[in-house]
Amino acid sequence: MQTPLQKIRELRALLDEGLLTEDEFKQRKNAILDRELAPADSKPPKKDGNTATGTDLGFLAGQEVGGVSKRYRLEKLLGQGGMGQVWQASDLVTQAELGYSETLALKILPPQLTQSGIHARLLVEEASLVRRLAHEHIVRVYDWARDPATGSYFIIMEYLDGQDLESYLFTHQRCTWQQVLDMLSPVADALHYAWNKHKLVHRDLKPSNLLLTRAGDIKLLDFGISARLRSHTQAGLNTSTAPGGMTPSRSPFAGTAGYRAPEAGSQQHNPGLDVYAVAIMIYQMLEAAMPFGEYRHPQHHPLPPAALNAAQWQVLQSGFAMQPEQRPASVRALLDAMQAAAGSLGVGATNNMAADIKIPEIKESPLEAAARQRAEQRRQRKELEKQRRQQASAALHALIARQNYLRDMEDAQRRQKEEQLRLQKERREEAQEQRRRQEEAVAAAMDVSGATDTTITWEEAQRYLAAVSRTSGSDHGQMPGI
Repeated sequence: MQTPLQKIRELRALLDEGLLTEDEFKQRKNAILDRELAPADSKPPKKDGNTATGTDLGFLAGQEVGGVSKRYRLEKLLGQGGMGQVWQASDLVTQAELGYSETLALKILPPQLTQSGIHARLLVEEASLVRRLAHEHIVRVYDWARDPATGSYFIIMEYLDGQDLESYLFTHQRCTWQQVLDMLSPVADALHYAWNKHKLVHRDLKPSNLLLTRAGDIKLLDFGISARLRSHTQAGLNTSTAPGGMTPSRSPFAGTAGYRAPEAGSQQHNPGLDVYAVAIMIYQMLEAAMPFGEYRHPQHHPLPPAALNAAQWQVLQSGFAMQPEQRPASVRALLDAMQAAAGSLGVGATNNMAADIKIPEIKESPLEAAARQRAEQRRQRKELEKQRRQQASAALHALIARQNYLRDMEDAQRRQKEEQLRLQKERREEAQEQRRRQEEAVAAAMDVSGATDTTITWEEAQRYLAAVSRTSGSDHGQMPGI
C-alpha cells in the first residue's frame, strides 16, 4: 500500500507532465492530507461492512460500472494512488448465468490519463498487447472498458488474494539471498517470456508491483500500462509528425523514482530497464534500504550488502550500472551470475555460466575511486569500532565473572569459618555438660557416703564405753572384765 508521500509524489509527476492542472493537484493533495492527518475522533464512524465508501475518483462500494450493461459491481477498494484505483469487483453476467459471481480486479485510471483521444487509443493498444501475455507468473489482463458516467477507463484483471512485496518488506525488513532468489526467479521467467514472445518490457518494476499470493505464488502486476500512459505526455506528442498523432518520444517520468533507469526517458525500450530496477530491488530486499535513494547522484556509491560476497557485489553493481551496455542482458542473466558468484553451483556449471554471461568491467573515474576509497575507510572505521566495542564488552564480562568468582570464594570461606565456630561451640558445650555431669555424680557420691559413714572421736568413744559400762553394771550388778 502506498504511503501518502508516495501518492503526492505521483500526483506531482502527473502535474509536471501536464496531466493534472494546478487546482486538481491541490484538491487531490489536500484530500490525501486530510485523510492522513485528521484526528481519530473526527473521522466518520464505520457503520458496517456494506456501507458505501466514497473515493476521490467518485466511485462507491456497491456501484455498478461498465458501459450501458453495467456488468461489474465494485465490492471493495484494494488500493489507490496517483495512477488510479484498484477495486475488487463481481461479474454480474457470470452471476446471472451461472448463479455465482466471478471475482475480478478492476484498475480504474483517472480521466486525466485518457482525456484525449490519443491517450485513449494508447490505452487500448497497450491493454491489447498485455492481454496477450499468458504466463503463470503474470497477472492476467482480460479486457478494458469505459464507464460513461465518470469518463474513466478501467482494465479488467485477474483477482488474487495476497500482499505485495512492499508490504512484506515493511513487516520482515531484510531477506536472505536465498529468499531473494526464490522470489525473483519467477519474475525473471515472466520477463523473459514477455520479451522473447512479445517484445514487451515492464518498465515499472518495484516491490508494490510484485504480489505474494496466499498460495505461495509470485505474480507480476501492472505490466507497464500505467508507465506507458505516463510516458506519453502532451509535450511528447506531435500530431503532425507521426501516424495517428503519436511520436515515440518518452517522458523522463516513466517508471518510479528510485527504480527508474537513467535512460528511461529515452526511446530505448529493452530489458536493461528491468535489469536496473531488479538490481535496485535486490539491494533493497537485502539491506532494507534503497542503494541511491529516490534520485541517484553519480558520485554516490552504496556500501556492499552484508549478505553478498565480493563477487556477488560486483555482479549486482553491474546490474544498476549507469550505462545499459554494462548491465547483464536480462534479469535471468543477472540472477544466474549472482548465483554462480555465490559458489553454490558446481565448477563446470560455473565455468559455463561465466562463458555465457559476460559482465563488463566498471571503469572508475578518479572522483569515483576517491569516493569508493572514502567509503571503504568509513567501513573499516566502523568495523574497527565494532571490534573495540566487542573487546570492551568481553573485558567487562570477564571482570564481572572474576568479581562473581571472588564473591563466591568469600562466601564459601565465610560459611566454612561459621561452620568451624559452630563446631567449636558445640564441643565446648559438650565439655561443659560432661563436667557438670561429673560434678553432679561426685556430689551424689559424697551425699551417700555422708549418710552411712560417721566419724567418732576418741573422747566420744570413751564416753560411749563408760555409759555402756554403767548401764551393764546396774543391770547385772557387775561389769564384766575386759
